Amino acid sequence: MRNITCASVFLLSSAIRSKGVWPANWGIHWIAAIYKKKAVYDPDNYRGVHLTAQLAKVMERLLKPALLPVLMSEASIGSNQFAYSHGRGARDALAFLVLSWLTAFRSKSKIALYMSDVSAAFDRVFVNRLLQKLAARGVPPENLELFKSWLSVRRAQVVVEGGKSRELLLDDMVFQGTVWGPMLWNVFYADSSEPIRKMQFTEIVFADDLNAFKEYGGEVTNSEILVDVDSCQRELHKWGKANEVTFDAGKESKHILSRKHPRGTSFVLLGVAFDTKLLMTDSVFGLAKDCRWKLKAILRTCKYNTSGHLVILYKAQLLSFIEYRTAAIYHACRTSLESLDHVQDKLVAAVGATPEEALISLRLAPLSSRRDMAMLGLIHRAVLGSGPAHFRQFFKIDTRSSARREGRHRLQLVEYSDGHWSDFVLPNSRPADYIKHSLLGLVTISNRLPPWIVESSSSVSQFQQALQSLLTNAAGTRTLDWKNTFSPRVPWHRHPLQVYL
Repeated sequence: MRNITCASVFLLSSAIRSKGVWPANWGIHWIAAIYKKKAVYDPDNYRGVHLTAQLAKVMERLLKPALLPVLMSEASIGSNQFAYSHGRGARDALAFLVLSWLTAFRSKSKIALYMSDVSAAFDRVFVNRLLQKLAARGVPPENLELFKSWLSVRRAQVVVEGGKSRELLLDDMVFQGTVWGPMLWNVFYADSSEPIRKMQFTEIVFADDLNAFKEYGGEVTNSEILVDVDSCQRELHKWGKANEVTFDAGKESKHILSRKHPRGTSFVLLGVAFDTKLLMTDSVFGLAKDCRWKLKAILRTCKYNTSGHLVILYKAQLLSFIEYRTAAIYHACRTSLESLDHVQDKLVAAVGATPEEALISLRLAPLSSRRDMAMLGLIHRAVLGSGPAHFRQFFKIDTRSSARREGRHRLQLVEYSDGHWSDFVLPNSRPADYIKHSLLGLVTISNRLPPWIVESSSSVSQFQQALQSLLTNAAGTRTLDWKNTFSPRVPWHRHPLQVYL
């Protein structure tokens, strides 16, 4: 029976592709209203989640490989789109933005930042325009016919506790809750980068969240910079008008990032709070505050769970929430980061374990060590040539003969000097600590890792497992200051990593 069903689905997929027609009875959406915030009686405070026929999703996934090469190429979605694309994600976008901005600060530069967001992104796609873009990207005529049928008007009903609303029509959209929708949105939105680049800004896009930035010399006034930002906004809005896209005025903002002469308020980018000096102190303290009450809720269940189950809950509910922000907060001062580290310390104490026992028995490394290993993994991925190409400009193999020192691994990177550190001093830090405390400073640690870790790790997961093993060994042998085994904040003459070299 199972073979007959699989054969039927395959034959159906072949018929759909050859005829270029999407079954009409799959064009029905059931919308579940999910409450978000504020007043429960205001419809605007709900998010509509689209539920579609399961067989339709199966068919979209089955046909996806045939459509993927054209739809997911950089020529189709743009080189700086980080959503719905293989090997990229929001964490990568955050890491690249922070690296770019800190590097600019190192040169005493200012950063102009323009943030925009499309109103009802997936629900505002001019279908005829999208089909023209698909044709221009090289989509074959037979696939264009299929997309045209798939994009035709659909019907929907809002479902609340079994009750259904009157029928709604869905048109000129790429339909939420579908497999192809995100891919098609990326193609539709890709050329929004053209007006941004015309103004010599760099865009980083995550779905419909477009953030454009440009570096200026420290001598350029904020007034001059804001004139350019306004021009960039106007050019993007022209694109929006031509493509029948509306930008949400309430989510647009303009900022000037600078250590000495910032302009604008703090802002939230990809879910992370930033200040215009990039100190990240308030962001970390706010994160620690949120984590404390989340942990408190977990610990209330201690009478019903073993220590192991509490740790599993913590990893599932809280740890990912913290680690998503690692790339953005990694360079923050020690005082603020320690307030975050105390959250996990409280959990470890609550389960009656020491930090060493938590690492060895529960596989729960200290948050400071996890940050170091996460960012070393990002560097190693760039060294391997995988992941977004954006990071390779920051982490380059050092080809000089002086880099080939005895006892070092063969993948030595170009290290960052202190540079113009006087323009960027973190609270409670010495001036020269800026580079050392940032992701750029981790290059020094990467260069001093044991050769067996770097040279034998052909993937990031393998590399981080090796780091975890080395950290566990350091904790088990009671190596002095083992928590800082991979930290760039410890002077090299007394660094724990020296034991392994």
